[in-house]
Amino acid sequence: MSVYSYLRRAYALKRLTIVFEGFVGIARNEPVAAGQRARNTQTISYWLDQLRGSSQQQVTHTLFKQMKGAQRRGNALRFNSQTVLLELLVESNLALDLASYSAFMCSDSARHEGSR
Repeated sequence: MSVYSYLRRAYALKRLTIVFEGFVGIARNEPVAAGQRARNTQTISYWLDQLRGSSQQQVTHTLFKQMKGAQRRGNALRFNSQTVLLELLVESNLALDLASYSAFMCSDSARHEGSR
């Protein structure tokens, strides 16, 4: 994994998180203007496309690292936004769900321990 790929993936996830923070911050009964909805859709599509070169494991791992940072800083809005983002990424087959990611991490660590 190159540093450039990691940075691009991390930045794309950060930008998507910012968009989702805006969604979480909007009251449910507050209507979203059609122009804003179109811009949001376009922005989300662009940043999702930036993740397409990464594996599901890489996307999930990077997002979990960012979620851990948000949780450590006590930033509930960011953490909640990232949780919603993770659901979208899983539904879009760009990230792994928690059970699959955990199984991957367990098999990966067992493989590394076996090679020692």
